Order: sequence, then structure tokens, then C-alpha cells
Amino acid sequence: MSHFTIKNLFSSIYNSLVNPAPKPPLPPTIEWLLSHRQQRRAQTAGETPLASLYRMYEYIVLGYNAGLRTEIEWFFNHPSWAVAAIPDPKDSDPARYAILSVIPHFLTGAFNRLIERGLPRGSPAIICGDEAEEELKSKAVVLESAPAWVAHVPKLSEELIIPNSDGGVPEKQIRSPQFLAMNIVVSQPHTLFV
Repeated sequence: MSHFTIKNLFSSIYNSLVNPAPKPPLPPTIEWLLSHRQQRRAQTAGETPLASLYRMYEYIVLGYNAGLRTEIEWFFNHPSWAVAAIPDPKDSDPARYAILSVIPHFLTGAFNRLIERGLPRGSPAIICGDEAEEELKSKAVVLESAPAWVAHVPKLSEELIIPNSDGGVPEKQIRSPQFLAMNIVVSQPHTLFV
């Protein structure tokens, strides 16, 4: 019986090397997302920091703030996912890559706001009693930082406008300065939670 199992194991390994699994399709383009804005459901699957980053990209393009905040909070609740450790997606689409490079700045802002207030990543959803509160206060303050790769993503050569929910150009007073630095015009996303 063990011979049969080992044979199947080697056969499976051989087949995976000869016929590797197809690569998943690239995340949707900005154009595709804008033409499917009414769906409001992220197309990117997976439970990794990079998959989460791509879902945030989708929600920003869709203008779906509730989805974005939920995804940011979900990322926050994975304390092993340091923002600085998000791998470089090396995305072949310059516009998508530029958007992805801005998102970690929003993550560090949202996360550090909570960490500085005494709510470190990995904290329980409900904090009951003085003992639990004291335990949180005793934890070292570890602030998040953006990954190094974001500094090397080139600014877009042509202005990219991501329309607001009405299909118009976002008004100047609500444009995101972080995205404007990458030559992207989009409304400032609401990234703070709790």
C-alpha cells in the first residue's frame, strides 16, 4: 500500500513540474473596473498581503469606500502582515502600479493612528476590564512604514483621472494629494476606521 502512495506522490510531483498550474489572470484594468463600477465586488481573490493590496486598488478605482475600509481593517487584523513587507508587485500596467504604490501610505497612516492611541495590530475586538487594557498599554509601540519599493515606482507621464461616482472629475478640494503626486486625479479615499 505504501508503494502505491509513494508512486502517486511522485507522479503528482512530476505532473506538476511538466504541466504547471496556469497563472491566475491579471487583476482587472482601470478601464474594466470603471465599466463595471456597479458591481462593487473585488475581482482579486486570495488571502495574502498582495491580494489584499490589489483589492484595495479595485475599491479605490470603483469609488467604493465601504469596501476599501473593510479591506484595510481586514489587513490591520493580520498582524503578521507588516506593511513594509508587502512584496513589490512589479505590475506591468503603469497606472495600476502607480495606484498600488500609493496605498501603503494610507495603510501606515490608518494603522499608526490606532497604534499610537494604544491599539496595536492583533488586538482583540473587545477589550474588557482594566487588566486587558493594561496589557495593551504594556505592549511595545511598533509603527508601520511603507515598503521600500513604493519610492521607485515612476510617476505617470500623463494625468490619469479616475471619475467620481457621478462620472465627473473630482473637485480640487477633495482630490487626494498622495495620488496627485503620482499624476492621478481621484477623490481622497476614506481610509481611517474605528
